[in-house]
Amino acid sequence: MPRILLLGDFAFDNEATSLRFNYKMENVDLVLMNLETPFPAYLEARPKAGPNLAGSSEALSQVGTRDFVLTLANNHIMDYGLPGLNSTLKFLNEMGFRSCGAGDTIHNAREPILLEIKGVQIGIIACCEGQFGVARRNQGGVAEFGPWVYQAIRDLRKTVDVVIVSVHAAVEDSPWPSPYIQELYHSFIDTGAAIVHGHHAHVPQGYEAYGNGVIFYGMGNFAVDPEKWQNYPNGMWSLAAEIDLSSIPVRWCPLTFEIRRESGANTTVIEQSSSEEQVSHSRYLETCNHPFDNPYLFEALWHEVALRVYYHHGAEYMRFSASSQNERRMHVGARLSMFKSALLNRVAVSSPSQHDYLIWYHMIACESHRQMLATALGIVAGEIKEKRTDESRRLADEMMPWSRGVIPV
Repeated sequence: MPRILLLGDFAFDNEATSLRFNYKMENVDLVLMNLETPFPAYLEARPKAGPNLAGSSEALSQVGTRDFVLTLANNHIMDYGLPGLNSTLKFLNEMGFRSCGAGDTIHNAREPILLEIKGVQIGIIACCEGQFGVARRNQGGVAEFGPWVYQAIRDLRKTVDVVIVSVHAAVEDSPWPSPYIQELYHSFIDTGAAIVHGHHAHVPQGYEAYGNGVIFYGMGNFAVDPEKWQNYPNGMWSLAAEIDLSSIPVRWCPLTFEIRRESGANTTVIEQSSSEEQVSHSRYLETCNHPFDNPYLFEALWHEVALRVYYHHGAEYMRFSASSQNERRMHVGARLSMFKSALLNRVAVSSPSQHDYLIWYHMIACESHRQMLATALGIVAGEIKEKRTDESRRLADEMMPWSRGVIPV
C-alpha cells in the first residue's frame, strides 16, 4: 500500500554540526517536509522584518533522500532574494529532491508536483500566507494562498487520486489555529483536497478529521539547532504522520519526533519520542484538538491567543503600546491615525524608519498577524465581544506559559 510521511519545518542552520534522522525509510514511500531555509551561494540578505536564515545543505543531505518532496512556500526561502532561491533550487535538483511552492515566476511558484506511488496518482500544492518574497506578476518568489488554490485543487482532482495542500501559516508559538485558518483549511477539503499539511507555528498544533479529509494544522519544528531552541520545550519536538493513501478518506497514524544533541558528539539526532515523552505529547495534542468540537471554547481560545500575542509584542511592533489598559483604549484611535498618516501621506509623525515600515508590512500582509491585530483591537475597542472564560485562561496559561500575565487586568 502507498504510504507517505508528513514532517514539519526543516530549519537547521548549524553548518558545524552533523544531523542524523533515526527513522526506517522502508516504512514509507515518500516524505513531505517544509524546507524553511535557503542555501544561498553567497550571503547578501534582503531587507525584511525578522531574521534572515541560511540553512545547512550538508545537514539536509544527511537527512533527506530522493524520496523527499520539499515545500518552499514560506517566509524564509526568499531571505536572499531570487539569487538565493535559484542557488537553492540548483542544489535540490542536483541532489534529486523534488520541490514546489517557489519559483522565478508566479506560474512556476504555483506549479504543483505530480507523482505516482504504487498506482496512486498524487498532486501536491504548496502555498503560504503573505510574507516577504511573495511571487507577483513579473516577479518570482513564493506562492501566496488565494483563490487560485481552489482552481488548482479542482484541476488536479480531474487527473489524480489524492490532492495534498501544504500551507505555511500560523500565529507563531500558538498551539491553536485561528478560526479563519480552520475555515480556510476546511474549504480546501470541501473543494477536493484529501490532506492539508500545515506548518509554521514552531510548536505542534492540533489535527482533525473533516469531511473526506484530514487536516494537520501545525507539525512543529522537525529539524532545528538545539542550542537555539533549548529554552522552548515545545519547539524541540514535532508532530508527524504516517499516511496510507490506498483509500479516501486516508488512514493515518500520528508520530512524534524529538530533537536531541548526541552526548559526546557534535551531532544532532532526530528520533521518535520515548514512551514517557509520547504520553506527555499525547496530552498536549489532546488539548490542542479538544476545542475543535467545541466552537465556543475554540473562539475563547482564539481571543486568548490574539490578546496575549498583541500585548506581548504586537502592540509594540505597531507602536500602539501604552502604559495601561485604559490608555490603550483611549489611544488606539490616535495611534491608528498616526499610522495611516505615515503610510498614506508619508508624514513622519515620529520619524518611522525603514525597519518600522517593514514591521508594519509584515504585521498587515501576513494573514495570521492581521487576524491577531484585528481581533485584539476589536476586543479592546469594544467592537468584538470578549469570549474568554476561566477554562480558556487556564488552558492558555498551560499551553502558552510565556504569555502568562501579559494581558492588563
